[in-house]
Amino acid sequence: MKERREDVLVLLTKGMKGHRIAKELGIDASTVSRDIQYLISQSHNYLNSLANEALPFMYQTSIEGIRNVLKECWNVYTIESNKEITWFHKLAALKLAKECNEALFRLTSEGPSVMYVRLLEQRLERIETKRFNQ
Repeated sequence: MKERREDVLVLLTKGMKGHRIAKELGIDASTVSRDIQYLISQSHNYLNSLANEALPFMYQTSIEGIRNVLKECWNVYTIESNKEITWFHKLAALKLAKECNEALFRLTSEGPSVMYVRLLEQRLERIETKRFNQ
């Protein structure tokens, strides 16, 4: 069964439709349809797991990256001794600092909401699964 589903997945990625996959593998179209539904379900579970594990880390690394860019922006703006740094560079650094602060605000204000929505989605899925299995 596992090997057949892998074959179905390979053929799907090649752009084949269900009826053609059934003919290619010599199986019933309803079997292909069930296999596709199973693969969709597995993909959904994989993406949910990835999002739950990776999303907090991605937020953290993004915030740290923005903080590092902000430090560099302020270094460029406050430097006095380097004649190659013009007022144009300093204004560009200020503009980038403003954009970084806006992005940082969005990440910190939206991050908890995104995580809460993910939790609600998981709860809803568990409820739907329980209802479906009853």
